[in-house]
Amino acid sequence: MNYLAGGVNSPIPIPPGYPKDIISGRGPYVIDKNGKKYIDLWMGYGALIFGHADKDIIKTISETIKNGWFFSYQTDIEKEVAEILHEIIPSAERVRFATTGSDAVAYALRLARAYTGRKKILGIKGGYHGVHENMMPGSGTIFNLTPDLIHFNDPKAVEEKLKSKEYACFILEPILANCGCTPPNDGYLKKIRKICSETGTILIFDEIVNGFRIDVGGSQKFYNITPDLSTFSKAIAGGLPLSVVCGKKEIMENFAPQGGVFFANTFNGSPLSLFVAKTVIRKLKDGNVYKKNMKIGDDFREFLKEQIKRIGISASVQGISSMSTMAFGCKSFEKGILAENYDSKAYNLFIQKMAKKNVLFPPLPTETIFLSPVHESVFEEIKIAIKKSLEELKEEIY
Repeated sequence: MNYLAGGVNSPIPIPPGYPKDIISGRGPYVIDKNGKKYIDLWMGYGALIFGHADKDIIKTISETIKNGWFFSYQTDIEKEVAEILHEIIPSAERVRFATTGSDAVAYALRLARAYTGRKKILGIKGGYHGVHENMMPGSGTIFNLTPDLIHFNDPKAVEEKLKSKEYACFILEPILANCGCTPPNDGYLKKIRKICSETGTILIFDEIVNGFRIDVGGSQKFYNITPDLSTFSKAIAGGLPLSVVCGKKEIMENFAPQGGVFFANTFNGSPLSLFVAKTVIRKLKDGNVYKKNMKIGDDFREFLKEQIKRIGISASVQGISSMSTMAFGCKSFEKGILAENYDSKAYNLFIQKMAKKNVLFPPLPTETIFLSPVHESVFEEIKIAIKKSLEELKEEIY
């Protein structure tokens, strides 16, 4: 008997042919209770930047828990990791630690409203910023706190909305990751930075997903655009629960106890997660990780495009570094795939065929495909599975 509500622990249904009994992971693989291995291209929603069961992270966890792993008091590791983040992230004049991405975004929105004295929020259509009422229209909430939404990569829409000077903040992922992996057009981030500054609107970069995937200093360092506030999570602690709110000193110091903006959670700043974060950042400072991510991501997207063209299927592939999306039925999606008439039926059939070949894509076409250096050893196997699955798909529905 499965006593989980709805049979799952998330709103994402398990596709036919996907394992329901994973018990372990190693490198690029997840392994079910019968010992069957699957190549994982979802990688913990992007959190597992070094793959499953990374030996350095295991070592850090083992050494840390010997001394206890949770305290009600301040620890040196909080201050140490905060200083590290201050050094590597352009916007991190001051830092606070939370537990989940949703927590971090909720704190950032609360802070922006308090600092500006404004209530309205501007966001992106198809963007995802957590499960709280502020950012989940249509989720069953009884509160009317949800944002106004515009398309990604449309600076004119930003200017039109913000000229009223009624918005506390404009929140967006610098690279869309939950609406198909969609990088910003040239000049887009620079333009919205200027508009926000001119209208007194807090610019928030939600880097929960892509923050440490593209550069150790986040997308903001990669694109050389500094927001007022930023949020980070997922890859920062290699899959352990940890999130970050950081930003300008004059804004961040409105958090209690210096200011009146409440910020609290029992597990905020978990020492275990922070020690792992220190290890993750040390490993990411080795530029080879990002060079390998960029290469394997470019090779992956190029192979997909070659096969789509060879077989004659209507689909678009895009992404950046280790993050990619394949959308059937549309040629491009610079505003995210929800702005296009993509073919979800074709995607669902494709990933089921891939699962039969022991390769697991994200179960939804809007989710991002994540690669890492651990996939180098299985890259040829992935390519063979893609080639065969696309050929089978062509025969069945195209």
